[in-house]
Amino acid sequence: MPENQSGEKTEQPTPRRREKAREEGQVSRSQELNSAFTLMGSFLILYIFFSNIIQSLGLKMTQFLTLDGIPLLDAGNSFTLVMDSFYFIARLVAPVMVAAAVIGAVISFIQVGALFSVKAIKPKFKNISPLSGLKNIVSMKSVFQLFKSLFKAVVITILAFLELRQEGNRLITLSKEGLQPALVYIGHLIFRIGINIIIFLIVLGVADYFYQRWEHMKNLKMTKREVREERKEMEGDPLIRSRRREQQRQFSLNRMMSAMEEADVVITNPTHIAVALKFEIETMDAPVLLAKGEGYVAERIREKARELEIEIVENKPLARSLNESTELGEKIPVDLYQAAAEVLAFVYRNSNRRG
Repeated sequence: MPENQSGEKTEQPTPRRREKAREEGQVSRSQELNSAFTLMGSFLILYIFFSNIIQSLGLKMTQFLTLDGIPLLDAGNSFTLVMDSFYFIARLVAPVMVAAAVIGAVISFIQVGALFSVKAIKPKFKNISPLSGLKNIVSMKSVFQLFKSLFKAVVITILAFLELRQEGNRLITLSKEGLQPALVYIGHLIFRIGINIIIFLIVLGVADYFYQRWEHMKNLKMTKREVREERKEMEGDPLIRSRRREQQRQFSLNRMMSAMEEADVVITNPTHIAVALKFEIETMDAPVLLAKGEGYVAERIREKARELEIEIVENKPLARSLNESTELGEKIPVDLYQAAAEVLAFVYRNSNRRG
């Protein structure tokens, strides 16, 4: 099948393709990794403040159960009591919420860097299409996400069950202990279960991160035609590039022909190569190459030399060496001084241009 008909995406995405995808908010990111580290941070903060939280809850529950310090409810103080309770709960959960938000932001930054895409939050009408929704439901990606969620649920259930089974006897006799010791024990038990679950989720998140990167790069792959179109778009039309190069060559040639007005001699190969040298005995310590070229350019140099009545000397080795070793406007190499001096001396003897 012809390439343009098959449309197989076999080429790795170009930097421009990846940049455009990033501008649209299409990046490789694992939500599993975010969830795992956010949960870990929340549990860590809970562990640090756990005793204070339990103590505060115990005091508040005692206060409510014994009605200690609580006025009789009426229309005037009921709202104040509700707001006090709300602020009390907010103070307890605020460290956990802040830690979860900060850790989630840090993990997202590590995965994708600094990114704000207006296109990513811009509503797309095709996303609310019933047909598109049906395709998303039955897609391989949704099936994979379903199996991943089921796998997580099964493993988390097993981890929790194994931990609870080990503590079964203690849980049975827990009612004989006081309220605060029971709450502390249950808190530590939940913390141990949470640590086991977090370790599993981090391992799953790392694996999911590499999978998301692989899937992202797979979705960004391009066909050969797309690569060519992008290269053409970035580099411009080949005809325009050809015209531009031709203009640059013509400009360079014209500038070189103008510089030949100061040349003292043109050395040829005799037909394939031509170079023009300038040498001022009083001000220069070495000859300078003003023009050089092969083929058509060499012919133009010879024509310009005849037009300006510049001496043309045939010296195949010297012409070839100067053409290969010296750039325009540079002094000739030291090892060519002797050969160039002989040519210039010959020119001086046979020309009335120098005194």
